[in-house]
Amino acid sequence: MTQLMEIQTEHIAEHASRRALRQVDPSRRRATLIFLKGSIIAIAIAIVAGLLGAMYYIPVVGTQMQQLGIRFTALRPIHTTFAVAFIFLASMAVVHRFFEDEAGTMGRAERIRLKIQILAWAVGGIGILGSLAFGVFSGREYMGFHPIFSIPIMLGWVMFVWNFFGHLGKGILKRPMHVSMWSVGALFFIYTFSEQHAWLLPGVLADPIVDMRIQWKATGTLVGSFNLFVYGTLCYVGCKLSGNESYAHSRLAYALFGVGLLNSFTNFAHHTYHLPQGELVKWISFVVSMTEIILLARVMWDISAMIRTKRKSPACGTQLFITFAKWWTGFILVTAIAISIPPINTLIHGTRLVMGHAMGAEIGIDAMVLFAAITWLLVQVLERRGTDPKPLSSRWYLQCIWGFNIGVVGLVGWLSISGVMTAIHRYEGLATPEWVLVAGPFIFAGSGLIAGFFLFSLILTWCKILFVTPKQTTESTAD
Repeated sequence: MTQLMEIQTEHIAEHASRRALRQVDPSRRRATLIFLKGSIIAIAIAIVAGLLGAMYYIPVVGTQMQQLGIRFTALRPIHTTFAVAFIFLASMAVVHRFFEDEAGTMGRAERIRLKIQILAWAVGGIGILGSLAFGVFSGREYMGFHPIFSIPIMLGWVMFVWNFFGHLGKGILKRPMHVSMWSVGALFFIYTFSEQHAWLLPGVLADPIVDMRIQWKATGTLVGSFNLFVYGTLCYVGCKLSGNESYAHSRLAYALFGVGLLNSFTNFAHHTYHLPQGELVKWISFVVSMTEIILLARVMWDISAMIRTKRKSPACGTQLFITFAKWWTGFILVTAIAISIPPINTLIHGTRLVMGHAMGAEIGIDAMVLFAAITWLLVQVLERRGTDPKPLSSRWYLQCIWGFNIGVVGLVGWLSISGVMTAIHRYEGLATPEWVLVAGPFIFAGSGLIAGFFLFSLILTWCKILFVTPKQTTESTAD
């Protein structure tokens, strides 16, 4: 009898939720879709640049690409810039999906600010892509574009923060933890984005040590800001899929938020062990970084288990993406501990092991969580149209998720192996092994092609849903 009452209660709640969903302000729904489309465009650009960059490692292919005017110096900043843009845009889509449920009708002033944000970011994105393609660089890590395009980016962020706190400012402390993560992440981005431009000050640029310290500190805090958006997205989507919001108010969620915020200010230090700095700074960075990733691993495991125990599993690949994110978090935990130990860091600094660790973290954790969120959002898009979300739960879709992860394992695995071998030979005073230099480019390019093929297959599925207008049913008729 109790089970029957629980099932009836859940059915009523789901029915009420769907009814509320149909009453959402169409402007809010369009905002979610705009940022979702923008994120898919950004990841597509990042993957194309990444694949071309991977092919550059093969000498014969690299020479031909140079003759065609395709330069690696342009490909890398395009890849990193739009990979970061994807993280923020996908997270932004989830935030606006949250507003669909929580915020009321969008007022005129909010619509104007939203339009300014979208227009400013579109101008910035197009300008960055075009200028980098024509060889206009700043030479900065993760900020390789000309600083003039930082103006529309910052303008868009100010508009977003204005709208965000316009809804949540007074009651933010009573909200679930994902709201706090997004709130701090938004403010934190404005701070760290400003700090990224300290090199424009003559006094900073004139001192290479100071310049490098600030650059890596700002880069670390930039990662911290988008980590807060990703963690908030994981928490929100996990709560929605499980139908239980209690986890967003748990002590563990607060602990992850607190340590993640502290880590945002300290995680730069393990990139600057080679620079003059106190031993205490190094150890604080090491301990806080390890604490954050241990907590994140625990959260991943809990949310994955919470979703699995739900009576009705989500009819999509969302759970599979989260499962892969869980295992990638475990791998990153192991490698993070290793590369953050100062003596080991001395050997591996500047090798491809660090690149593999960064790639594993951004793709294995951040991208998997956001791909899960995209899948979840697209399932809702299809349900609103009255269409079966089967494409997102088909055998081919799940195989593409597996294939993409296998390709990434090849990329990260080879970068890690080659980095370790380089470090060992560096310790012994020897050059990098010849077999690493010969086999590496082909393994790296091959793994990249595998990952790229399956990811583009996933993107194609997403584009068919978002960019192709249904013949019989449209989003407007579902409203």
